[in-house]
Amino acid sequence: MLASALQRGRPLRLPASSTSADIKGLSDILGLSNPGHLLCVPILTQEKESIGGLMLLSPYSDRSWTAEDQAFLINIAVSLVPIIRRSQKVSKLELQSDLSRSQVAELEIRIRELTQQLAAQKDQSSNSPVNGDLTPWMAEQEHARQTIEELQQENVELRALVETSSSADPSFDDQEYQSLRLEAARLQKQLAEANSKITSMQKEIPTIKSSEQSEVVASISQELRQPLSSVVGYTDLLLGESVGILGALQRKFVERIKASTERIRSLMDDMIQITTLETDLHDLRPESVDLNLIIDNAMSYTSSQVREKNISMHLELPKKLSPIQTDREALQQILIHLLQNAGASTPYEGKIRLKVQTRNEEGMEYILIQVTDSGGGILPDDLPRVFTRLYRADNVLIQGVGDTGVGLSIAKTLTEAQHGRIWVESEPGIGATFSVLLPNAGVNLPTGVGR
Repeated sequence: MLASALQRGRPLRLPASSTSADIKGLSDILGLSNPGHLLCVPILTQEKESIGGLMLLSPYSDRSWTAEDQAFLINIAVSLVPIIRRSQKVSKLELQSDLSRSQVAELEIRIRELTQQLAAQKDQSSNSPVNGDLTPWMAEQEHARQTIEELQQENVELRALVETSSSADPSFDDQEYQSLRLEAARLQKQLAEANSKITSMQKEIPTIKSSEQSEVVASISQELRQPLSSVVGYTDLLLGESVGILGALQRKFVERIKASTERIRSLMDDMIQITTLETDLHDLRPESVDLNLIIDNAMSYTSSQVREKNISMHLELPKKLSPIQTDREALQQILIHLLQNAGASTPYEGKIRLKVQTRNEEGMEYILIQVTDSGGGILPDDLPRVFTRLYRADNVLIQGVGDTGVGLSIAKTLTEAQHGRIWVESEPGIGATFSVLLPNAGVNLPTGVGR
C-alpha cells in the first residue's frame, strides 16, 4: 500500500490498528514494537512526477494524524523538490567526475606504455643495418606519435572536465544558497505559527469538545437505558413467576440474564462518568457539607451489593463531626467508588471498614477517609497501577480491585481536583486500605481545575 501510494503520487494514512502488512514491515525494519499511526505524502514535481516521499510515525504516543497534518506535510514536501533536484544534480556530477578520473588514469597508463614502446623501437632502429627498409618502422613511429598527442589532448580535456564538475556544485551557488536559506526561514516561521495555533486551539477546544462528547454519550445512554430497563423488568416478572412457574435450570438462566444486564448498566454508567468527568471538573464548587449525610447516601447506594454478599460494615466515626468545605457531588462520588470497589473485591461474608478522622498538618485541617476491605490484598507490583484508568483491562486476574477499576481512577481525579491526595496500602492475603485526604477549610477550588 505504501509503495503504491508513493508511485501514484497519493497521500496515505494508516491507523495503528490497521491490519496492513506495511505497519508490521515498518516495525521490523525500524526496530519498533509499535510504530504507531502512519502518515505518508509523496514529493511531487511540477510535472506530477513522484521523486520520493515523507513519512511520519507516532511510536511513542497515541497521536493520530489529521487532515490538517496531511495538508501541512504536503506543503513541506513541495518545498523539498528543489533541494532534492540539486542533490540529484550533485550526485550526477560526482558520478561523472569519478568516471572522468578513471578515464584519465587509464589514458595515462596507455601513454606510458606507448612512450616505452616508442623508446624501444628507437633503440632497435639504431642497432639495425643502415641499408635496411625503414619505411614500416617510420610509419609505426608516426602513428605512435599521433596517438600520444591525441591521448595527451584528451587527458587535458578530461582534467578540465574533472575540475569543472568539482567546482560546479549548484548547492554552493550564492544566489541559490540565499534562496535556500530564505525558504528554510519561511518554513521555520510557518512551523512556529502552526505550533502556536495548535497550542491555542488545544487550550480553547477541549471544553467544547468534551461538552459535545458528553452530550452525545448522554443521548446514546438514554437510548440504551430504555431497552435495558425493559430487559430487567421482564426478567423480574419471570423471576417473580407471575407468568408461569420456572424450573431450577430456567431460574438459573434468567438470574444470569439479569446479572449480565445489571453489569451492562454499570459499565454504561462508568462510560458516562469517564466521558463527562473533564467537563464536571470545571464546575466544582466548595460548600459546607455534612459528612454524615454523605456517608449515609453512599452506604444506601451500595447497600444492595453488600447485602447480596452478606458483607458486614464497620463504621469508625468521630463523636462530633463538623461540616467540611468541599464539593458535595465530588465527595459523594469518591466515597461511592471506594465502597463499590471494596464490595466488589471483598468475598462472600467478608468485612468492610469505613473510618473517618480529622488531621492537622502545617496549620491546615484535613479530613481523612479510609475504606478497608478483606479482598486478599493487592500484589506490590500492581500497586502503582491501581488508579490507572481502565487498568483492569490489561490484567483481569489481579485480586483486590473491583471489576473494571474505572471507579478508582475517577476517585483519584476528583480527589486531586480538590487539592487532596489518595493512596492505597495493602497487606497480601488480608486486604487493602484506600485513603483519601481532603482539605477541610482555607482552600478555594479554582474555576476550571484540570487533571
